[in-house]
Amino acid sequence: MSFDERPRYASTRGREMNDAEGDRVANESTELRWDAASRVVTIRYVGGIILTGPDGPFVVNAVSRWIGTARVPFGVLVDAIGLNGTNAEYRATTGAFFRAHRDTVFVATFNVNAVMQVLAEMFRIGTGIQLKGFADEASARGWLRTRGIAA
Repeated sequence: MSFDERPRYASTRGREMNDAEGDRVANESTELRWDAASRVVTIRYVGGIILTGPDGPFVVNAVSRWIGTARVPFGVLVDAIGLNGTNAEYRATTGAFFRAHRDTVFVATFNVNAVMQVLAEMFRIGTGIQLKGFADEASARGWLRTRGIAA
């Protein structure tokens, strides 16, 4: 099942939502899903959102819980449709996390607008992570597979 075919959460009205298995979390701006078998986090955003300070710890805490403390490679698949920007506080929080995992994380983005392409490239350079943008989800997953991630 492609990411677009999966059901989305209804509005959380500012609350964090978790599913019973603990492999999905969502807040007002972001939905994350974890596939433990492939070690891939998939991220989707609410349309028209600019990510701010509180969104950073939400992402970092969920991903940290899922990947654990072992230094095992994992992938992050980002559907950036509707993402219009990030602020400095968000970038600082997520940047510190990804910098600490730069040897084990592979980030593939798709549906990225021009502004976010620039921000993503700056983020990649600043963190030293392997991050690459793609036109579609299938290409993004294919790249993760070339990196040893069973996307």
